[in-house]
Amino acid sequence: MISVVLIASEDLPGLAAQMAMLVPAAVDGLVKEVVLVAGDEPGVAVLAEDSGARLVRVEGDTADRLAAAVAAARGDWILTLRAAPVLREGWREPVERHLAGGAGGAASLVAPSGLLGRLASKMHGVLLRRLDWPAAGTLDEKALAKALKAKAIRY
Repeated sequence: MISVVLIASEDLPGLAAQMAMLVPAAVDGLVKEVVLVAGDEPGVAVLAEDSGARLVRVEGDTADRLAAAVAAARGDWILTLRAAPVLREGWREPVERHLAGGAGGAASLVAPSGLLGRLASKMHGVLLRRLDWPAAGTLDEKALAKALKAKAIRY
């Protein structure tokens, strides 16, 4: 089971759409919890309450927010996400395969794209064991994926 760390933004429709894509995975037991991390973005508290997500309030940059949310997460695995790009159908299968056969290594979840998109793929987030989160220093998702030599998983 994974904890999803979702970085809030002022894009409430995007956040709501991202959370909606997580519901089937929560019902099936893959997603244990959603930790929504925010500063003072308006409307985020209501969205967290309505969705059952845990809200962590932290001012600062993305790296500071990620570190605080990961510290609050309870799952053995963490998947970082943002409001955009929104997950699409089929995201669960490669995540489940990685959890089953990835030997505990980190992975970056890469958005579906066409031939040209492979050259400039958009990363959804990073999947890693909570224990592998760097203790010293804070990183954003791209730096984290690079530091951990995360395997790209596409769907």
